Amino acid sequence: MNATGSRHSAIQQCLQEEVSIMSSLTDLLKQEQAALVESDIVQLNDFTQSKGQLVVKMTELEKKRNSFLNELGFNADIDGMQAYLQQAGVAQTSAQDWDALLQLTVQAKEDNRTNGLLINRRLSLNQATLHLLQKNNNQAGSMYGPNGQSTVKTTPGKGYIAT
Repeated sequence: MNATGSRHSAIQQCLQEEVSIMSSLTDLLKQEQAALVESDIVQLNDFTQSKGQLVVKMTELEKKRNSFLNELGFNADIDGMQAYLQQAGVAQTSAQDWDALLQLTVQAKEDNRTNGLLINRRLSLNQATLHLLQKNNNQAGSMYGPNGQSTVKTTPGKGYIAT
C-alpha cells in the first residue's frame, strides 16, 4: 500500500473511531439529562469527568484526521473533508461515517443545549430559594453575621449593676 492509500485508510479509521466516541458522548448526554431531572449529583459528577475524557479523545482524533487531510493536499477543516470525500477513489464507508459523525454531532449539540437549559433552570430555582431565605432571615433579625459570629448584643440594660 502506498503512502496515499495509507492516509486514506488512516482517515477512514479516524472517522470510525470518531463515530464511536461521538455515539458514546450522545449516550452520555442523554444519561446526564436524566440525572439532571432526578437531581442525582453523584452521577452528574461522574458524567462530567467522562464527558471531558470523550471530548479530549474527539479533539485528538479530529487533529489526526485533519493532519492526514493536509498531507493529501486538502484543507484541514470541514470543507477540506467534503472535498476529500468528493474525490474519486474514496471509500463509500468514509462518506457514510462522515455523515453519521455529522448527524451525531448535531444530536450531541442539541442534547448539550437541553442540558444547559436544565442546569440554568435548576440554578435559577436555587437562587430564588436562597433569595427568599435571605429575605426572611433579614426580616426576622439575623442571629449570625457573615463571619459566623453572633450578632445579638448582650449589653447591660439601664440600672443594671455589674458585680
